[in-house]
Amino acid sequence: MRDDDLRDRSLSGRRAEAGYGNGKRRNPRFHQPDYRIADAMGFVAREFETATRAALEAHQFARLRELLEHIWTHNLFYRKKYAAAGIGSLADLLHIARSAESVRGLPVTTKPELLADQAAHPPFGTNMTCSPLQLVRQHQTSGTTGRPLKVWETRESWDWMTRLWLGQFRALDVTPADTVFMAFNFGHGLGLWNALDAAMELGALTLTGGGLSSLQRVESITSNRATVLVSTPSYALRLAEVADENRIDIRSSAVRLIVVAGEPGASIPGTRARIEDQWGARLYDSPGATEVGHFGMACPSYGVHAIEGEFYIEMLDPQTLRPVVPGTPGEIVVTNFGRPFAPVIRYRTGDVAKAVYDACECGRTLLRFDGGIMGRSDDMFVVRGVNVFPSAIEAIVREFEEVVEFAAEVFEERGMSGLRIRIEVSPVSAGGADDLVARIKDAFHRRLFLKTEVEVVSRQALPRFDGKAKRVTRAPGPATRP
Repeated sequence: MRDDDLRDRSLSGRRAEAGYGNGKRRNPRFHQPDYRIADAMGFVAREFETATRAALEAHQFARLRELLEHIWTHNLFYRKKYAAAGIGSLADLLHIARSAESVRGLPVTTKPELLADQAAHPPFGTNMTCSPLQLVRQHQTSGTTGRPLKVWETRESWDWMTRLWLGQFRALDVTPADTVFMAFNFGHGLGLWNALDAAMELGALTLTGGGLSSLQRVESITSNRATVLVSTPSYALRLAEVADENRIDIRSSAVRLIVVAGEPGASIPGTRARIEDQWGARLYDSPGATEVGHFGMACPSYGVHAIEGEFYIEMLDPQTLRPVVPGTPGEIVVTNFGRPFAPVIRYRTGDVAKAVYDACECGRTLLRFDGGIMGRSDDMFVVRGVNVFPSAIEAIVREFEEVVEFAAEVFEERGMSGLRIRIEVSPVSAGGADDLVARIKDAFHRRLFLKTEVEVVSRQALPRFDGKAKRVTRAPGPATRP
């Protein structure tokens, strides 16, 4: 195919056909805010962020119908998927997308489906409505549960996600006067790349920690008087530990705000309290996923909100795919509006959370993930009949200040599952290790109704993490008691 032909099939033309051109959407209620500007309370779009549930849903379904009209004409993956589900025309498709009840007539989308499509039609797959000439970035999922999924970006979709991070920074009062330190390695994962661009677009001095050791990053944070740290919660803990080992008073640094993503932690009270105490800074959780984008936003009141103007979020039972009652755990199922060239519609993220819809202390009426992201459905363990997320284990262990680091293992012995916790303790606690072990066992018994093995190990015996941590593992076979 000639370059001219490819350009004729460009995203810009197709966006115009479907009402996506020039940022103009057939939206009867809300307009695209300027995410660089926020009012005194951190709102970038107060009318939208404080809207009624009915107004929010009217906005979302208007955008969903625009997206479905676009993909019906241009997207082979979804056209085949919906035809297989018995949806025979665009009129039928748009009729389904009119309410929360009717939209469940659309089949969900899964990561294995998208992986199979990319394998059958390499490298892009058929979930694509633009020419390869329009693509400017390629990232991929971590692949921790299998083959990584490639995710492609156009200039428009990259700018969209950067705007979402801009809104996050403005909500937390990050300004051009701040210095933002990005403490992550620059790899294939989408990670915090958009946060990097957003901080620069905001006008803040932005420092990158790629290629540096943990000590070098601590020294850069302190010597450059960084005021905002962006990392995973595990790595914020690790940097504080390295600072302490090298007699650097990180609590007296200029860092006033830490924004974390990539794993639960900031919404776990014990973990949040520990990081805030170590750094003398506020800690906020800002979730997202490579496949769908940055769908969550932390508010100054420590709430974790869904960005409902750019995503349609459903909370479903992972077994039945029926809606769960607000305030009970459910899988987050996402439709994103900012990647019309390669959208995901009713995508099963595997992330589990408890959604509530009452107004937050910050004044926002957006859906709120109570306690943040609990974990992934495929990370959940069953120990003697009890469903256990890694975040639940961390929530208990982090309540004990004497524990420096921990690791947990689910093992099988004589046909029964068990949970073993290994802990490193601070030197001042070494003499009282037996008492500490007894208190941790008691906490697991009271909170999770589990008898748990707890073992004290030597300092530095457990792994540290500069990205997503994996502290809870399953033993490969039957284990012998230590």
